Amino acid sequence: SPMNTPELNRETPQAPQGFRVLVKKRMEEVNLSLRTVAAETGISPAYLSRLLSGERGLPPDDEMILRLAEVLRIDPPERLLVEAKRVPDLLLPALLSAHEAVSSVELKEAMKQLKAVIVQQRKRRIRR
Repeated sequence: SPMNTPELNRETPQAPQGFRVLVKKRMEEVNLSLRTVAAETGISPAYLSRLLSGERGLPPDDEMILRLAEVLRIDPPERLLVEAKRVPDLLLPALLSAHEAVSSVELKEAMKQLKAVIVQQRKRRIRR
């Protein structure tokens, strides 16, 4: 579509396998049909179907992926962004410290760090 900005390189030939596997698995677990998931996410059932079969690339905006994660009750929703390979490398240290956090205080700190980086990324993306 003409709205795609090639320099952002957001359009992949197909959604990563990990993304498709997680979405399909969650659809089964929460017992939601393709039609329901598509409707609640705000995309067409045809697009979701092609997305999951690997015929289509991911939606260009992360908000759509996060909305899909929420519909599928993926916790945390950012996990779907990770599977979509949309999480920039600079997030990994923060993700790692969150993963290795022993106490709830450490975890809160790590999550704050993570949120800060995500907010920065979003601002940067909007400015482009």
